[in-house]
Amino acid sequence: MHLELCTIHDCNKVSAMILELLNHHRRLNNAPVEYWTTLSESEEMFKMWIKVGMVYKLVESSTTVGFLYVRLTGKFVAILEDLYIENAFRNLGYGKKAMTQLDELMQNKGITSLLVEVVPRNSKAMDLYIEMGFDHLNLIQLRKNYDQRLNKEERVIVLDRELKVY
Repeated sequence: MHLELCTIHDCNKVSAMILELLNHHRRLNNAPVEYWTTLSESEEMFKMWIKVGMVYKLVESSTTVGFLYVRLTGKFVAILEDLYIENAFRNLGYGKKAMTQLDELMQNKGITSLLVEVVPRNSKAMDLYIEMGFDHLNLIQLRKNYDQRLNKEERVIVLDRELKVY
């Protein structure tokens, strides 16, 4: 498996993956269907991402098995915004391979830190990132819902503060 920088020619395939990734998050959080992403929205998102960051497709024997999206936030820091592996290729080590190759790419670019945000309910992703060396708590993102249907009841203690888990 290797990473290839995406071009506009990858829009259809990667946009379908973006759609699945974003709506997977909506399912994890039981979001109402009106908040789900459409294919045209994911296509526009892909076009924006290749302008402001780097979208890499994960390629195995000429088959695109996933993608990752990285954005630079300064001279030395990057954010892994998204990592997606197609269902048929999950639990086969592609996430680890992609992360290892991304580490090499970032180090070769002089990046000193890579950040990642994880939806709290996505425990598989969190386990992967911790295994790959993401072991520093950097920021805590707090959320305020104006649509009360999005509120959750599950709670967690973070730095001696009780918060709801989204």
